[in-house]
Amino acid sequence: MPKILLLIFLLSLFILPLAEAGLLAGASRVKITPSYSVYLAGLGNNRKSEGVHDDIYASALYLNDGKTSVVIVSLDLIGLFHDDVEDIRGNKNDIIIACTHQHSGPDTLGLWGPDETTSGVNPEYLAFVKGKVREAIDKARKSPKPAILKVGEARVSEVAYNAREESLLDPTMTCLFVESPDGKPIAILVNYACHPEVLWEDNHLITSDFVYYLRELCERKIGGTTLFLNGALGGMVTPRVKEHSFSEARRVGETIGVEVIEAWRKAEKIQNPKITHRCARFKLPVENPRFLLASQMGIFKRKIQSGGIDTEMHFLDIGGKLQILTNPGEALPKVGFALKELLKAKYKMIIGLACDEIGYILTKEDFGTQLYSYESSMSLGPKIADVLLQFGRKLVSGTLAE
Repeated sequence: MPKILLLIFLLSLFILPLAEAGLLAGASRVKITPSYSVYLAGLGNNRKSEGVHDDIYASALYLNDGKTSVVIVSLDLIGLFHDDVEDIRGNKNDIIIACTHQHSGPDTLGLWGPDETTSGVNPEYLAFVKGKVREAIDKARKSPKPAILKVGEARVSEVAYNAREESLLDPTMTCLFVESPDGKPIAILVNYACHPEVLWEDNHLITSDFVYYLRELCERKIGGTTLFLNGALGGMVTPRVKEHSFSEARRVGETIGVEVIEAWRKAEKIQNPKITHRCARFKLPVENPRFLLASQMGIFKRKIQSGGIDTEMHFLDIGGKLQILTNPGEALPKVGFALKELLKAKYKMIIGLACDEIGYILTKEDFGTQLYSYESSMSLGPKIADVLLQFGRKLVSGTLAE
């Protein structure tokens, strides 16, 4: 074969599929299950693990449109502080690390130690997690393939309920499906607001809760790597269950999974998957004396300076069809709806607990009320929602520098 024909043949094999797809994508998953007993996060102090029901993971998705790249990580953890996220990724701001906020995994914040004055964080485990997240990111980046994107949504109204105000709930689940040009699944992003807390304080087994069953069903029926990204789950958006059991966790996870499959069947292709990514880093005031005291006592291992704490938000636009806005904590539904209103695409995602865990995010009107007394006690203060909306508005409009 003449050299010029050979060159054309090779180009048709490697370059043309990429041009058709418009972007590259890679996915990975790395196990982060501890090999020793740890304090379990959520639901009370002095709850130690006594075994493993299902492994927990760091799952990563890498997207690159040839000009802009981004990595989205889903962690089966209660949350990570911004300092720890920064430690994982260094000075790279194209990495979004979000936690599922499950309540039967290791304490990575410090609130659930042997008592209220002692941190439950195991430094050895936290260092292990950081290394494993870096490994997941590297694996996703080093395995890119030509890809196409599809997006879909469904209403999942029978799974979650708002224990504070039942009428305030966002039942929309939005999914991004990443496939090879010939239709082979690479990854699925599932964005839905609900605490993964089917299992309760009597459970002492490591588990990712309903997320385990959701992923298992999606990966068995569709394929690829499923990443669960929580939404505005605060105050308290929780699973509606008959009992706190693994059988109910299976029912909840598989109910969501069935809707993911339905959304996949009806998904729309993103014709020109150009990625726009903007990030805002800023300070938030800390007006909660409990948080200040916890930092001083070493329960919280994060920097609280006179100007407040450092945090961040991200905005993604993918082909004008899907827009994503992150928030650094547990936004209540009212705040989640307000953040979604900022987005203009047909499909929208609000990713909570992204790159930080600052606690509950309430409107000024709800802050300090009797109904939301617990959430107020676990919030930085009444100004936080307004600050996040301010930066969210600038990120979406592209006026951050003004």
